[in-house]
Amino acid sequence: MSNRKHLASLLALLTTTMLAACVDVPGPQESQIAAPDFWNSTKSVQGVQATEIDQSWWAHFDDPVLNGLVSEALENNKNLQIAQQRVAAARADREFARSALFPQLNATADASRGNQGYYSGNKTVGLADANLSASWELDLFGRNQAATAQAAALIAAAEADRDAVRVGLLAELARNYFDLRHDQRQIALTRQNLATQQDTLRVTRVQLQGAIASEFDVQRAAAQVSTTEALIPSLQSAEDAARNRITSLLGLKPGSKDAVLGQDAVLKPLDQHILIAAPAVVIAARPDVRAAERRFAASISAKDVATRALLPDISLTALFGQQTATPFSSTPFSVGGSLVLPILNFGRLESRIDAADAQQKQAFLTYQQIVLEALENMENVLSAYLHEAQRNAALTSAEAQNRKAVDLARRQYSAGYVSLLDVLVAERSLLDAQSAKTGSDLAMRVDLANVYAAAGGGWRE
Repeated sequence: MSNRKHLASLLALLTTTMLAACVDVPGPQESQIAAPDFWNSTKSVQGVQATEIDQSWWAHFDDPVLNGLVSEALENNKNLQIAQQRVAAARADREFARSALFPQLNATADASRGNQGYYSGNKTVGLADANLSASWELDLFGRNQAATAQAAALIAAAEADRDAVRVGLLAELARNYFDLRHDQRQIALTRQNLATQQDTLRVTRVQLQGAIASEFDVQRAAAQVSTTEALIPSLQSAEDAARNRITSLLGLKPGSKDAVLGQDAVLKPLDQHILIAAPAVVIAARPDVRAAERRFAASISAKDVATRALLPDISLTALFGQQTATPFSSTPFSVGGSLVLPILNFGRLESRIDAADAQQKQAFLTYQQIVLEALENMENVLSAYLHEAQRNAALTSAEAQNRKAVDLARRQYSAGYVSLLDVLVAERSLLDAQSAKTGSDLAMRVDLANVYAAAGGGWRE
């Protein structure tokens, strides 16, 4: 009969413990900011189609080198690894909070030998004891459960922060890669134009000897050559900076990828049709929004923790031991319980509730602000990309027209119909047009990468 009672008590204890371990984490919280039905930037634009979030957006650039860099960055980037360790720390914090829901068992032992004076009859005696103690906070009012729910919500926030680092990493890697290719293209164009201007200078010097051109013409042509030469060092510096940044994002030291990145590559034309998700889909997918929402959820649980500290704290305790003291021995045991109810603390608990309430409101406002900033960010990058596409079309025409102008100017100059100044102006205009077109090509790729990043693309493997 006694054994059955003990078994029933044990089953009741285990059942209650399992129920206490079931913690309800606050579900998704609404920001109370309604997402628009469509993006304002795309209202009057053709070729924009709605879709789901593209998690492998870099593949649309069809660049094997970029694809390889992305794989290396996801494997070796230090900031991403740091973010993953923050997730691991948050999970450990959750396990620490969760352990308070279960009984705690401790074992102690000690031994000594000596003369304890009056207590040992002025004799040398040996003392030894071993104890097994257990304690369990019943958490009837859910304070520890709320603390565990708070820690679980913070895990989700840390995971979303890690995803945000991943999204930002991919966008920054793509931007720097496009910067690198842009700098290399600008250097090549500048050298091509430099060679053309040097040819013009040589022709002018020949004409000076034949009294067809003046010394003034020679100096003016030479000045343009020197001005164009001066552009190359700054472009090379920018190229080095982009290459070094890429290797840093890959978790490598500078120079590690020169064999791959040092080779000029012609970027493939962009597909002018873009696929973007609806505002509500973007808001739900963006990692920074998810992190803010989970921190708000954690603040709700944190307030529950502070509020439930006003309620009684009930604990069960038990002790079983073995003691030996020459020449006697004993087996002490105890079973008991305790109840602690705050009565007078001069507002300490109330002030913690007030602080938790203020932090919850702060977390909610932060959540709303991040939603607004996400909508703003997406509108801005969409606008930048779509307007850059229009600018790029105009610059393409300008480049072709300036190239024809240079050809005409050089032929007419050789025939004596125009002055050297006309040739120099045409050549300079062509260089400016080519630089502007190349810069626009870069801007379109960067803007498109920003669009994908603003949509939250790339956080899911």
